[in-house]
Amino acid sequence: MIYIGMFVISILIASFSQILLKKGAELKNIYINKYTIIGYSLMALSMVFTLIGYKGVNLTMSGILQGLSFIFVPILSIYFLKEKINKLTILGIIFIIIGIVVYSL
Repeated sequence: MIYIGMFVISILIASFSQILLKKGAELKNIYINKYTIIGYSLMALSMVFTLIGYKGVNLTMSGILQGLSFIFVPILSIYFLKEKINKLTILGIIFIIIGIVVYSL
């Protein structure tokens, strides 16, 4: 159970780093700014958590858990980037949640 938690934390960190990288891409200097540096640093941290998570999570479950990033990124983009999500995105999130629930049964 601890490895699944580590895996979910790594996905959350990676999702947050994607938001920071997008925010950094909107600036004049795309490659060297605080958002991209922090974003890439968080991505590296996410890799460490993912590697630890792989010790106790089988590959099938890890693929299912990776689907959580498709839930986290739109939610984080609402709060941090002030983006609006459309009905198709909401429908996709619902299908991902249903798939995770069905698989876990």
